[in-house]
Amino acid sequence: MTIKPGRVPGPRGTFQAPHIAMSVFARGVLARLATRLYFEGSDGLADDPVLACVPAERRETLVATPVDTGKWRFDINLGGSGETAFFAL
Repeated sequence: MTIKPGRVPGPRGTFQAPHIAMSVFARGVLARLATRLYFEGSDGLADDPVLACVPAERRETLVATPVDTGKWRFDINLGGSGETAFFAL
């Protein structure tokens, strides 16, 4: 459990939308997979500099949706048409 974070400074004087940086480790995956969880409806989604690096048609794979007050759903998919966008670090 955690609390929803606020906006944080980004590169070149920008601000990032609220997000949680995540790493995924799984059997059969030789290197960690880095991704982010953003919150649907948050301020700054449209101008987040990191999210803007993700192709528009894949951004939804990084956005959690509300399921109840204070509860969010975020599915990580390791393959297929809805594969979560991962970042090369």
